[in-house]
Amino acid sequence: MKRTIFTFVLAVVALVAMGQEKEPFFRTDSAFIVGKIVGGNPDCMPKQIIVAWNNALTNNMRDKTVDVSADGDFTCRMQLHHPVLSNLVISENNMVPFYLVPGETLHMELKQDADGNWTCNYGDGSAAKKVERLLKANLDFTNEYRMMMADKSDLKRHTALCDSLIRATLGNIEAMADVRQFTPYERQLAQTMATGAICQGFLFRHGELCRADLNRTFTDSLYRAELCAPEYYAPLKYLPLNDPVLFVPYRYSQLATVLAKTPVCALATFMSYYAVEIQQLRQAMDRMTGDEDNLLTQMAMMQILPKGLTTAAEAYVHRQQALADTTLTAEDRAAWEASPYVPLDTVRHRALDGFTQPELRKEAERLFAATFDESVAYPIPEGDGKALLERIIQPYRGKFVLIDFWAMWCGPCKQAIEESRDLRRQLKDNPDLRLIFIAQENAPETSETYKQYVSENLLGADCYPVSRKELDQLMELLRFGGIPHYVTISPDGQIMRNSLNYFSNNYELFLQQLEDMKTTLSEIN
Repeated sequence: MKRTIFTFVLAVVALVAMGQEKEPFFRTDSAFIVGKIVGGNPDCMPKQIIVAWNNALTNNMRDKTVDVSADGDFTCRMQLHHPVLSNLVISENNMVPFYLVPGETLHMELKQDADGNWTCNYGDGSAAKKVERLLKANLDFTNEYRMMMADKSDLKRHTALCDSLIRATLGNIEAMADVRQFTPYERQLAQTMATGAICQGFLFRHGELCRADLNRTFTDSLYRAELCAPEYYAPLKYLPLNDPVLFVPYRYSQLATVLAKTPVCALATFMSYYAVEIQQLRQAMDRMTGDEDNLLTQMAMMQILPKGLTTAAEAYVHRQQALADTTLTAEDRAAWEASPYVPLDTVRHRALDGFTQPELRKEAERLFAATFDESVAYPIPEGDGKALLERIIQPYRGKFVLIDFWAMWCGPCKQAIEESRDLRRQLKDNPDLRLIFIAQENAPETSETYKQYVSENLLGADCYPVSRKELDQLMELLRFGGIPHYVTISPDGQIMRNSLNYFSNNYELFLQQLEDMKTTLSEIN
C-alpha cells in the first residue's frame, strides 16, 4: 500500500513538472538540435553524428545522419509527436543523451575530455536543462536487459528473476537519485528507463517460447493457457502503465516490439476479422497487466489500428464495387449480400472504444476519418519523406504515376513484378500513365544482383533505389506497413486514395480503372 501511494505521488509530481511546458504530451511539431563541438584535436573531429529518436504512436525508431562542419557545427531537424529521451551517436562507444520536446530548439555544446569521453552543456531554458542531472548520469541498463535475455529458465523462475532484478535496480536508482539530487520527474524517468529495459528482455523470453512451437501454441489449449497466464506477466506492474512518461525513453519502441510478439498479443491479433482484433487485444492486454484500459493497452491498440482500419476499408470498398456491378448474377448478388459484413458504425465503435486518453482518442478518430474519407485524392502530407517523394514524382507532372514499392529481399514483390511483365509492356507507351519503381536497396551501384534483376525484369522502367531509412520515411509519410505496396499520384501531384495496381494482369480492366480515375477527377475539378 505504501509503495502504491508513493508511486502515485511521484506520478502526480512528475506530471506537474511536465505541465510546466503547458503543452499536451502528444502533439506533432518540428524540433531542432543545434550543436557545436568545441575544443579537442581538429583531426579527431567527427565528420557525422547520428541522431536517434522514437515515435511511440507508430512504434517507429527513427534516426538521421547529420554532417558536422569543419568548425564543429551541426544541425538536425526532426518531427516529434511527444517528448523524447534519446542519444546522439558520435561513434559506436560514444553517445551523448538529450531530452527534447516538440516545437523546441535545443542548443548543445559538446566537448571530449582527455579520456575520450564526451560531455555536454545543454542550453539554458531548454527542457533538457530541467533534466540535466539525469542526462549527465549517463544511465545505461543494457546489462540488466541482457541478463533477462540470457535467462532460459521456465516461466515461473524467469518471472521471479525479473521481479527480483527490477526491485534491486530500482533500489540502486533511489540511492543514486538521492546523491545526485534528482527532481521527482528525473527519478521517474530513470525508473522508467530501467523497468522498460528489463521488461524488454523479460518479454523476449515469452515471444521466444511462442515462436519455438507455433503449432503447439495455437492448437494446445493447456500450453496456450500457460503461456498467457497473467501471473507470468506480473513484472509489468513496475511500468508506469497509466503515465505517458513510459513513451519518453528511446527503448520504448523496442519494448513495444517484443510486447507485440508475446503469446498474449500474438494470439489476440492472429487472423482476426477486421477491427475485431483491436478489441481482442484490448481484453488480452487488460488481463495481462491487471489494469483495465491502461495507457500501455491503449498504445498497443493504436499500433494495430491502421492495419485493422485499412482491412475494413478495403472490404467495404470491395463490397460496394461488387454490389454496384450491373453484370452480377442474381445468385452472386445474393451471395455478396449474405456474406459476413461488419457495418461501418460497428467498425468505428470497435476501433475507437477503449481510447480514453484524449490525444490518443483524437488520433484514433483522425485515422478512422482518413481511412474512410471518400475524397478522391489528398495532398502529400508533411513529414521527413515529403521532399524525397516530391523530387521523385516531379518529372511526371501532368500524368498519373503508379509507384511500386519493392525490394530484392521481398519475394511477393518480385513475384508481382515478374507476373505482370506483359501488362506493363502494354502500358509502357500509355500517354496518361508512368510506372516507376522505388526499391529499398542500399548499394544500387555495386549490387550486381540488383542491377541484373532490374535489367531483366523492369524493361527499362524508371527505378529509384532508396536506403532503408528513406523507405521507412516514405512508409511513415504514406502510412503503409509493408511491401509490396502501390501508390497512385494524380497529374497535379496528389495521392489517390484508391491506387491502381497490376494484380489482375488484365490490360482492359486496368485501362478501365484508369479511365474511371480520370473521370472521377474531372468531375470534382
